[in-house]
Amino acid sequence: MVRILPMASSSLRPSLYTLRSSVTATRFGASMVSYNPSRRIALFHLGTEFSYSIMCLWLSGCYPVIPQTQLFGTKSSKFVRPEANSIETGTVGSFAQASTAASQESALEWVKNDKRRMLHVVYRVGDMDKTIKFYTECLGMKLLRKRDIPEERYTNAFLGYGPEDSHFVVELTYNYGVDKYDIGAGFGHFGIAVEDVAKTVDLVKAKGGKVTREPGPVKGGNTVIAFVEDPDGYKFELLERGPTPEPLCQVMLRVGDLDRAIKYYEKAFGMELLRKRDNPEYKYTIAMMGYGPEDKNVVLELTYNYGVTEYDKGNAYAQIAIGTDDVYKTAESAKLYGGKIVRDPGPLPGINTKITACLDPDGWKTVRLLNIFLILQLYRDFYFLQLYSMRVNPW
Repeated sequence: MVRILPMASSSLRPSLYTLRSSVTATRFGASMVSYNPSRRIALFHLGTEFSYSIMCLWLSGCYPVIPQTQLFGTKSSKFVRPEANSIETGTVGSFAQASTAASQESALEWVKNDKRRMLHVVYRVGDMDKTIKFYTECLGMKLLRKRDIPEERYTNAFLGYGPEDSHFVVELTYNYGVDKYDIGAGFGHFGIAVEDVAKTVDLVKAKGGKVTREPGPVKGGNTVIAFVEDPDGYKFELLERGPTPEPLCQVMLRVGDLDRAIKYYEKAFGMELLRKRDNPEYKYTIAMMGYGPEDKNVVLELTYNYGVTEYDKGNAYAQIAIGTDDVYKTAESAKLYGGKIVRDPGPLPGINTKITACLDPDGWKTVRLLNIFLILQLYRDFYFLQLYSMRVNPW
């Protein structure tokens, strides 16, 4: 049984749209965030006159533009370079080193101050209804929203243990006509904290689910765990814990160089190394990375198996989405620390939500979404609700 504690409030804990793009045979759809009346007071802190002006722009399709020019003190994503014919080779080398060092220092400082939160994890399933049924009846999740896009032949569903603006959730993607995917060897599992692992396992069995590891202490520890599989073969580790505000608590990915991966997520994404444990008896090492304590936040569990430097990633698991205050600076910091930009920072056509997408040194994809669009969405939802209640035509 999953017991959820209320989330602590924060200055900005966004739930944002997922990107709309085409990656091989997959679509990810941008969708709306439900109106949350608890945010009314916060929205009016900016002032009625200003908020009304913002809403007029939003309703008319004119979106506020975030300055894109100042990236770590330069005017583009490329560092300023002197003319080659004006400076000797040795001086150019020294300048480049100094520029890189200064850029890294600026990036680190910005990353420390960025408002970040892991928003959702995206992966593909072969039978949406069957998967939703398993997650809601066996794992205790709630279906938060679902949208079908027939013209683009895909369906999205968001499930979790609480609202998207305060909880980490899963985004399932079903592509019409595709009923099977290759999970690969690189993806590990998702973690769910439950109060009674044995009871949850019994429920999974009663519903016809697959149990791949019976309840018992983890190897080399005391925590009671079990493993179950969903209808598509994704593994879920059940961890016996007390009540927590974030039951969906882990995403485990395998990496080929653990120290390199730790450095990347620390420096580029501002994550904290919460703990690291080596298990020489079983020839693996794990590192827990995240934005807060494990018992209250979702964490990224990186696993290194001795001697394994590469993994087949398959085509089932897609990416993790993380909020940010600036997608342009996020892209710069990712590049500085070994990431590969696969979607240049900027607005999505037709939506204007700003995103960037990058691969870590092991090839795992992360999408960063601009935090401010949650605020704009809340403004729009609020004003539409008010206009509707007054039966006023905004056009």
